[in-house]
Amino acid sequence: MLRSVLIVILGLAAVSVASCSTANVHKPAPPPFVGRATTLEVTHGIKVLTNVGMPNGFAPIPTRPPIWLEEGEEIGVVGTQAGHTIMYGLGGAAWRGGRILAAETGPAAAEEGTIADLAASPNGLTLATAMVAPDGNRVDVIIRDLIATGAGSVIASFNGRYDSISMNWLNNATIALALRRHPEPLESGLNDEAPKSDPDQPDVEAPPNRADGLQLIVVTGAGSVAPLKFSCPMSALSWSTHGVYAVGQGDTGAQPVILDRRNSTCIKFHVPTPIHVLDWDQDDEGSFLYVGPDASRRTIGVFKYNIATGAENLTGVSTGAAAFTGSSNTITLGNQKLTFKMAIERPEAMLLAQVAISRPEQSELDMRSLGFDTMPEMLAQSTMEYSRAADEAAMQVYAPSLPVAWRKIVTYSLKYDSAFLLAEGPARGAVTMSWSLKGRWLAFLDGDATAGTVMTVLVPPR
Repeated sequence: MLRSVLIVILGLAAVSVASCSTANVHKPAPPPFVGRATTLEVTHGIKVLTNVGMPNGFAPIPTRPPIWLEEGEEIGVVGTQAGHTIMYGLGGAAWRGGRILAAETGPAAAEEGTIADLAASPNGLTLATAMVAPDGNRVDVIIRDLIATGAGSVIASFNGRYDSISMNWLNNATIALALRRHPEPLESGLNDEAPKSDPDQPDVEAPPNRADGLQLIVVTGAGSVAPLKFSCPMSALSWSTHGVYAVGQGDTGAQPVILDRRNSTCIKFHVPTPIHVLDWDQDDEGSFLYVGPDASRRTIGVFKYNIATGAENLTGVSTGAAAFTGSSNTITLGNQKLTFKMAIERPEAMLLAQVAISRPEQSELDMRSLGFDTMPEMLAQSTMEYSRAADEAAMQVYAPSLPVAWRKIVTYSLKYDSAFLLAEGPARGAVTMSWSLKGRWLAFLDGDATAGTVMTVLVPPR
């Protein structure tokens, strides 16, 4: 249980690198702007804006990168602590002041329960949390104004147990909540007839309906909830740029699907197993990149799919890192010579880490080397965060090393056609990262519950 750690933090400890000296020998200070995270060493010469230590026992959630809030004035970090999910907000000078934005228990929680999902509005001013009640029979959507005090308030509730709960903002006033209700076994002796009323007994109010499917929640004014009728079961949704399409990415209880909100249709995706959507094309509403299995289901690849035409193209083998760069162009981490057959038969083969910049309209494919070797099985664990504002990709890539693999954080600037190694270290714990709104800064969380976790914000060289 979280106890005193849930009290609003007045200041989080900062991690810094200091020079050392003795009475007889003076050792020179390290070069300026040298930083250190928990497992990563930041490359000499790179400007570090801050190193902020998180509370003891805090561990990043690999799928939850730092969230830039209030135009960069605050950074939200999500992780686990003492067995509970918690979200801290880091703000103030060098983002070293801390507060709790969402919690499952304790005085900072709007209500106790289990956080199923959370999301910040596009303008970064409002936080929505989907909270499952302690008995598991209700989901509450909590809204918190980040520039006001207080833990937030419940704006909508949905009774029942759910196997899938996911939440996205379609705009600054509307939340899309996708629910898949847990199937309930039919009890013997029950039928579909409505119970007969007893004229001698007072009327009993019917139990509230249990929602299932997609719910649109308007958070402005008095607020409202409007269910949308789709015939397919929901799983975690990824939405297109303007909210016309959504992809249900699938899980153990539901196949991937494509939702068309404009036409109120839902169709099964041709891949029957779960996929992960990486990015949507901002210039072509119906095109997206996803990570999915190859035909043998023994390795993975990155594919580009167009909803309108059904066209699909392979952009990378055995990789989880790709993004759109604009005008349907893409950048993908991988290796030009790598095939599915090679990835399956030789997962530990040494190969050069490369990025591919594809420009379909010009029929161009440019390959750039990152300057080190990796393996197919390590490429499959890679990640990428792309900043359209800076036209730059930040990649988490792994290289062979003993006793554990070596993690590298590398950027590649399309504008300057240059790559930089930002930080590196043993692949222990988790690293999550994200770009600031204008792409000037990169924030990453690094660590685990045992070694500790540090948030670092730095300025990539250009």
